Amino acid sequence: MSYFKRTIDGEVGTLEFDTPNSSVNILCSAAVTELDQHLDEIANCADIKVLLFTSAKKSIFIAGADIKEIDSITNPQEAIKKCNRGKEVLNKLESLPQITVAVINGACLGGGYELSLACDYRVAGFAGHVKIGLPEVRLGILPGFGGCIRLPELIGIANALTLILPGKIRDSTRALKLGLVDRLFYDPILTDQAKTFARKTLSKKEIVHRRRKPFMSKLLEENPVGRSILFHKARKNILKSTSGHYPAPLVALDTIKSLVGKSREEAFRIESEGFGKLGASEISKNLIHVFYLDEHYKKKQWTDVKPAASQIKKVGVIGAGVMGGGIAQLLAKNNIICRIKDLNNKALALALKTARNVYNYLLKTGRLKKGQVEAQMSLISPTTTYQGFKNTDVVIEAVVERLDIKKQVFKELDEIVQPDACLFTNTSSLSVTEMSKSTNRPDKVCGFHFFNPVHRMPLLEIITTDKTSQETLATAVTFARQLGKMVIVVKDKEGFVVNRILLPYMNEAAYLFQEGIDTKRLDQIVKKFGIPMGPLELADEVGIDVGYHVAQILEATYGKRMCVADILKKTYTAGTLGKKSGEGFYAYRGKQKKVSSKPRSMCGPATFTIDDNTTIKRLIYVMINEASRCLEEGVVESASTIDVGMIYGTGFPPFRGGLLRYADSVGVKRIVADLQNFQTRFDQYRFEPSGLLRSMAETGESFYPP
Repeated sequence: MSYFKRTIDGEVGTLEFDTPNSSVNILCSAAVTELDQHLDEIANCADIKVLLFTSAKKSIFIAGADIKEIDSITNPQEAIKKCNRGKEVLNKLESLPQITVAVINGACLGGGYELSLACDYRVAGFAGHVKIGLPEVRLGILPGFGGCIRLPELIGIANALTLILPGKIRDSTRALKLGLVDRLFYDPILTDQAKTFARKTLSKKEIVHRRRKPFMSKLLEENPVGRSILFHKARKNILKSTSGHYPAPLVALDTIKSLVGKSREEAFRIESEGFGKLGASEISKNLIHVFYLDEHYKKKQWTDVKPAASQIKKVGVIGAGVMGGGIAQLLAKNNIICRIKDLNNKALALALKTARNVYNYLLKTGRLKKGQVEAQMSLISPTTTYQGFKNTDVVIEAVVERLDIKKQVFKELDEIVQPDACLFTNTSSLSVTEMSKSTNRPDKVCGFHFFNPVHRMPLLEIITTDKTSQETLATAVTFARQLGKMVIVVKDKEGFVVNRILLPYMNEAAYLFQEGIDTKRLDQIVKKFGIPMGPLELADEVGIDVGYHVAQILEATYGKRMCVADILKKTYTAGTLGKKSGEGFYAYRGKQKKVSSKPRSMCGPATFTIDDNTTIKRLIYVMINEASRCLEEGVVESASTIDVGMIYGTGFPPFRGGLLRYADSVGVKRIVADLQNFQTRFDQYRFEPSGLLRSMAETGESFYPP
């Protein structure tokens, strides 16, 4: 098996990377070994004056090191050894007597970009599929093939930190501005132009001038006080964005800081040691697990049937509330014509304002230009009638969360839109099956559950009924991906998956509050666990009225284990609804918030003194319990579907690998024992372990195979 093809064109040699039986190039151990052999031979080849590194893969240069090999690392020593081997070969590349040029035709990430850094020059194509960066921290590791040394040397410490610490990826245009590449050429003739460029550099006819450091960066980087300020600020930003839950950016920062003033040999040793600290860690394993989930669910074929159309071009939206406006903006951003309907112009104005606010943010942050914004806004047309809906490919219903109103809308739509048009409902908990009964096309109906805010939340939950056709499912999945969403498909059961699991958690937080736990302390306990927003903060953000209505639906369906906490009913009745009313569990005054006294005044005296550990167990274990019931009932097909839903739909911390992977790390037997203890101490029904959990505890099973 060969990974590289070597050719010679006069004084220009080419080493073409082509991983066998794969659509991507990865720097696996076998490829590194073969590369090592080629470099030894090329070093002694006097005929070759220039060496180009190219890729045979379409839109891929080198995707990075082999993640499977990284995942298999069991101890720091093994990690260091793997690191040192990669550096050994790339140092050999850096030392070649020939002029070396990396010809970047697509994704050039991680170890792939580290290889290009060991070359003298880097050229890239203009195409949008060119992506360049060192995203290793996203996998809980750091660049270990010399990236922590060579990138700061190339573009300066400050610029390198802005890329390495968050694991940012840049397109070719921004890469050129930053100095990550030296030239951009047109893609069809990229390799030919790279050869011309190399020959010109060889003959000194073309000189590459590296980007000069900005004055302030130079001032900071070239003296100890300035560097101290730079590293202190970087650490502060890391802790602000990660709360210390992700060690990789901090280790990467400390590593780069330690490299200053060191010899190359010493610097490489320090980098390897930093990699060693991370490579075998549980957090790295969890983040790699999430990476695999992400890759799988981006491409997962939920059905073998093909959609009627590869792209949706015209969509109708019914309901011009915040969700309707958010959906309309998302459609327009993806160049889809949107016709949005509501009963009056006031509601339509709110939807347009919601869309405009999102675009104003994109304009302010430089992600779009004014002309682009106006062009996209022009794709949204408001109406108080069904005029124009006959020509739509899909209609998304997003009216108020009441079954009777939704059924009436579906009945009206059934008579207006084309017979082959699909009808999707944006509902968080109501029965899609019941809605479909109002139409003569139940096979064309499914749930299309967006999460708020629509433009930010990556997940879309597709809900199928027993009548939903495979073609409709295929259309829904294709359409969701057209909108850039991560998709999970679940069966129709009140609450579906995400809200069915999330609401018991929020309800349990309300019970804990009733029992006397302080508002701020409760939210801080959850944040310490790694969830970005506390449950009481979340209740205020979503709206206590929204949460209460969903909780009522779930209680009516699932009985006493979903019994709604009294405080939710009391705050709802009092109109203390959270941010939308200016006061909920917190009081909001402009951008400031403080703990509200109103909810506490509605509760009796504290009944329990609860420690932090018991608090987090109660909150997380009710979710695990309900997730197991979703599996038990066949609402979802796998534990991984639940974990994707909870990570992308609720912000469950990726460093824990997902809700059910976290359950495995704790141990199902231990969770069942704790739930049974909580039954005795707190409530018989809310903590009753599911049949699946009890069975798994008895047999020693886990949600994921060992």
